[in-house]
Amino acid sequence: MRVRDDGKGIDLKVVTDQGRSGHWGLPGMHERAKLVGGNLRVWSKPDSGTEIELIIPASTAYAKSSNEHRSWFSRKTAAKTGSSPMS
Repeated sequence: MRVRDDGKGIDLKVVTDQGRSGHWGLPGMHERAKLVGGNLRVWSKPDSGTEIELIIPASTAYAKSSNEHRSWFSRKTAAKTGSSPMS
């Protein structure tokens, strides 16, 4: 999946560092991509916009959704973040 805009862009240091200190948007996106076996790529150029690409395995993208899968993802996310899974 690829999303692109034509806005102001993101500062190169923020893209290179995968986020800003105290902000969790880009780090959270990278973390969730890794949780499903994927990769997140971010490109940006000042005054030219930003492009974000998510690449995940076909087995994940086309897997049937089930309560069991959602429960697994919730437990996996909670284990990584130290939070409790949502019911």
